[in-house]
Amino acid sequence: MAQRTDWVDYAKGLGIILVVYAHLLSSGFHAHLPIQEHFFFLSDSIVYSFHMPLFFFLAGLFAEKSYKKRGARNFLVNKVKFIVYPYLLWSFLQASIELVFANQSHRGVQLADIMAIPYLPFSQFWFLYALVLMFLSYALLSQFARFAPLAMITVAGVLFFCPINTEILALHGFSTGFIFFVSALLAKEYLGNFAKNSIQTGSTCVLFFLLIGSGWYIFERAIEPTRLTDGSHPLYFLYLAGLGISFCIGLAQYLAEKKYCSVVKVFGTYSLQIYLVHMLAGVAVRIVLLNFFSIENPFLHMVIGVSAGLLVPIGLYKITLKFNFPYLFEMRQKIH
Repeated sequence: MAQRTDWVDYAKGLGIILVVYAHLLSSGFHAHLPIQEHFFFLSDSIVYSFHMPLFFFLAGLFAEKSYKKRGARNFLVNKVKFIVYPYLLWSFLQASIELVFANQSHRGVQLADIMAIPYLPFSQFWFLYALVLMFLSYALLSQFARFAPLAMITVAGVLFFCPINTEILALHGFSTGFIFFVSALLAKEYLGNFAKNSIQTGSTCVLFFLLIGSGWYIFERAIEPTRLTDGSHPLYFLYLAGLGISFCIGLAQYLAEKKYCSVVKVFGTYSLQIYLVHMLAGVAVRIVLLNFFSIENPFLHMVIGVSAGLLVPIGLYKITLKFNFPYLFEMRQKIH
């Protein structure tokens, strides 16, 4: 029987594959690759309805254990070392590189964007900023002792249905994502016992078709395709996010139990490194394919770009370990 951390790594692996796919699909579309418009908006809308909620949920699963193990002070210090530090480093790196190659970027990065990174997250790094706010909020609300769960779900619910509509301090992402973090805290006892409470294979298949079918119906018949993270349709967001999280967990549990597709587990193990570097790697591939080989086929761009987005960060991290220089990803002591 697989250990709990096995399925968690598989779930992170599934999530990070979706993240790389969604980011590079969006980047390619806005860079005017010949991606079919209807496919892009439908695919983008469905994936964005659950891939980041999945990561917030997985982070919330182990927040209590980490907090009790380290205590409030060391708990927050740990988040500074392993989230805030790479956030700042890679935000500055990616933004600086995009500034140098501004003619290849659709974002039009300016020096002011780089200077604003400490309070206005750049590109995909909003997630790390929001995640730190969630850990900080958890530590603060935990002070309510036995009333802490009620306080957390109340705060999360109010923020979700009345989000703070500003990207400053990643407050919008925090507002719409905290409910998934808190939901994991409340559900952790059920999900923790994998042997007794794993989602059955048949249920996982049903969840998949329900997710795709519901996503198609909602974005084709009920509302215009949109990223539900904008807070415009909170009930649809909750529904699709719940389906997506449940499906990914069920599939992850199945893969972990059967020990299938171990590469997915590897991607999950290095999900942070992939998240930090995948856009630089994937966009670099697109530039090379367009400018040196004149390849515009969107399928080839996605296959090669996603592969690079997943593998290059792992290779880069391995190189830093080989040269005993972990500081490119982590604030920790050298390995002797």
